[in-house]
Amino acid sequence: MGVDPSSLRIGIVDQGMAGWSAGRSYSRMILRSLEAACNGSEPQLYFLSDSQDEADRWSRASSRIQSIKLNSIEYLPVERSLRNLFRLPEKSHVLRGEPRLRRTLHLNKKSDLFGSAKANEIDVLLPVLDLPPWAVTQRTIGWIPDFQHVFLPEYFGPTELQKRDRTFKALAARANVIMLSSQAAYDDFAACIPSQIHKARVVSFPSLLAFEDLPDDPSSTVKKYRLPEKFALVANQFWAHKNHVAVVRALERIKEKTKVPVVMTGLPSDHRDPANRNFSSLLQSIATAGLNGQVTILGLVPFQDLINLMRSAALVIQPSRFEGWNTTVQDAVALGRPLMLSDLAVHREQVPGALGFFSYESPETLADLIETHWQTLSAGPDETREKDSLATERIFARKHGNLLLKVCTEAAA
Repeated sequence: MGVDPSSLRIGIVDQGMAGWSAGRSYSRMILRSLEAACNGSEPQLYFLSDSQDEADRWSRASSRIQSIKLNSIEYLPVERSLRNLFRLPEKSHVLRGEPRLRRTLHLNKKSDLFGSAKANEIDVLLPVLDLPPWAVTQRTIGWIPDFQHVFLPEYFGPTELQKRDRTFKALAARANVIMLSSQAAYDDFAACIPSQIHKARVVSFPSLLAFEDLPDDPSSTVKKYRLPEKFALVANQFWAHKNHVAVVRALERIKEKTKVPVVMTGLPSDHRDPANRNFSSLLQSIATAGLNGQVTILGLVPFQDLINLMRSAALVIQPSRFEGWNTTVQDAVALGRPLMLSDLAVHREQVPGALGFFSYESPETLADLIETHWQTLSAGPDETREKDSLATERIFARKHGNLLLKVCTEAAA
């Protein structure tokens, strides 16, 4: 029997709760996309977050969206019910022995998520990255961004490798539907977890910019950071697999003939590298290549500043060794900025019309691409191209919202 979409109560999980900025952007995009797809008397949307600012923001944003503030103190299964039964106060601290119990039972760290969803009678919950071993009342749509740990295991410790394997397989087994952001990720899923391939759905996503107005004057951000008018941008977290050093090596090869100012933004840390060896190595490679005056590292910048930098950049470079459907790349597509990308299947899928592709192991190829095109590239924004690209992105966003609603309806059934 089919499910009437208008009767659904859909919960969108804030995946920025663990400090993952791209996860938060992805959750916001899902919320905005579903909101745009839901017109008339269609589904009620809920945004579940442990951030009061995020909850307040979305409760003000739309009458269709209700926010649910998750407790910062997590409840064990049935603990909330027992407290109500025995008229005990709300939980205010972690119980003695609770961490050990959680590890023993493999409890999801955000166990309050499912209790809050149940209390609000939510039918479908997404995007879900992990599920507890007990049954939950909601239908769930799992999301696996990529299978980097399978193809680049050297960037993970043995414990994390086992955890990711276990989590992905459990999510695939327990979720009603698994959402994958690209055909490349679908192919990897088929190779890694073939028994659950019938649950997999490819749902490539648009830029959040399809739903927001752009600021009027991006040049103010360029002036704020005292940047040259024309520069290339690398906008990635400073994680080892993002491969920033390939850009440095490429610039070093051509610095005597073509000087290309490069701006790098992103969180300058990686939980897999607590000593920050990769970031230190990058700084040292810039210095030894004689590029201190040519490469500017800004670290993590406000979202609006990042978008203004992208709009202003003459070129966006993505040198990563592995990606899912990359948010930064999609933002650049939405703004119509020229892109040079490492030659990954997902990059060719995401931006078939990129300015050029290069092997992430070949700074020489990237150097040749930059040298070939740099003189003909202009600083942004290109207002005409930007307007046309955003119009195309909004069409993509409408299709994405309709597909998301279809997947939610399918999961509910």
